Parts: sequence; structure tokens; C-alpha cells
Amino acid sequence: MLLEAQGLTRRFGGVVAVDQVSIRVTEGELVGVIGPNGAGKSTLFHLITGHLRPDAGSVALREQNVTGLPPDRRARLGLAIAFQAVRLFRGMTVLENVMVGGHAWTQHGFVAAFLRLPNHRTEEAAIHAEAVRALELVGLEKEADAAAESLPLGTQRAVQVARALCGRPRLLLLDEPASGLRAAERERLAHLLERLRSEGLSMLLVEHDVAFVTRLAGRITVMDRGKVIAEGTPAEVRRDPAVIGAYLGQERRRVVRA
Repeated sequence: MLLEAQGLTRRFGGVVAVDQVSIRVTEGELVGVIGPNGAGKSTLFHLITGHLRPDAGSVALREQNVTGLPPDRRARLGLAIAFQAVRLFRGMTVLENVMVGGHAWTQHGFVAAFLRLPNHRTEEAAIHAEAVRALELVGLEKEADAAAESLPLGTQRAVQVARALCGRPRLLLLDEPASGLRAAERERLAHLLERLRSEGLSMLLVEHDVAFVTRLAGRITVMDRGKVIAEGTPAEVRRDPAVIGAYLGQERRRVVRA
């Protein structure tokens, strides 16, 4: 098992944001997590990445318990992240931003870098090659020398994915990557994720957009108010009464507030 989260629970004061949620991802699988706003999806995402600690439950990567490990240690075990909010380094090129991801697997530290020792130079060359390959994979090789912050949002999201790929991940976690994208950008992102899936990369896709996830995922977990309310194939969750009720209920609340 590549990822196995069991019984994850997280409280904020008196609010239970995630309540006894379990989820798993096997090698080569793209699993989706969907749910209406406030379902607890992003909290679950941060529990798996290590940016939040659970009040109960456990997270295992490649059958190793990582519940108490920080994000950087999880990255070295093959977990890569693409956040909803674009996090690029201003003043750096696209290629330089992507190369940052390679430091998830580097072995030499500050002293070797400062002294420019041969082993560090060899490692930097390897990171550069990995970053170029990642840019080619996401179709951004022509943007390598562009200022990262000058690119459209959809392209910046692709840069984040390339940076994650430069880390040589076994599992890629994506937090609402389609959020705020125009139709054309969303389509390009879908094609990119389909290509990565065909290359055998395992992914956990957390997203509000049901249509986007059901197009890509082989298996889906549906959350509402912190709990899992349905699991199954895209066809199964689309016709599940609990899923329909969760999304229709949200639409009705919007109408009432309007």
C-alpha cells in the first residue's frame, strides 16, 4: 500500500473538521476526494501532508508510520505536494523554481554547497536535468527562462506540478488544482493529470469540482461535514443519494442566502 490513512480525526475547538476518515492509495492509482465547501477536504489534505497533526488516527507511507513526521521527512519518502494557493519564488525563473523540488532527494548539505565541492556540483547537475525533464513532462520547456510570477495562474499551477515531479515522488497530492482556472486552463490541467496517470504516477486529488474529479479518478471518496459519506467508482458516487443530497443541499443554502 502506497498511502494508508486510518481513522483520522482533527478538531478545532468544538468543531470536528475531520471525523474518523480513512483513505488509501495503491501504486499507479489516481484517487479523488470530493465534497461541498466545508466538507473537511483541505484539513484531510494537511493531515496527510504533515502540516497538521491529527487528534486521532494514523498515516502510513509505503507501510511506514509517518503520523509524527514533519512534511520534509515525508517528502523524502516520496510524498510531493501541489497546493491550492500557488507558492512560487518571486524573482526566480520557472526552471529555478522547479529545481527547488529536487532538494527532496539531495544528500549534501550547506557546507558542500558553500564550498562548491565536486559532489555538490554533481548533485546540482542531476537536479537541473531532473527539472528539465519535469518541465518537458508538463509541456513548459519553452518557459524555462521566464519569470515564474509573470505566468497565468493555470501555467503557474503546472509549474508547481513540475516542481513536485522534480522531487521524484511516489505519490503526488493535489489540493483543489482546478480552483479559479478558466475552462481552457482546466482542460490543459486535466490532460496533464491524465498524462501523469498514464505514466504510472500515483495521485490523490482533493477537489470541489465533481465533474473534474470523476473524469480523472478511478476511485472516489466523498466527504461532507468532516465524514466520509460515500466511496466507489465515479459512476457509483454520482448516483449515490447521500452525495446528491450533500451537493443539492449546498445549492439550496446558497439560494436561501441570496
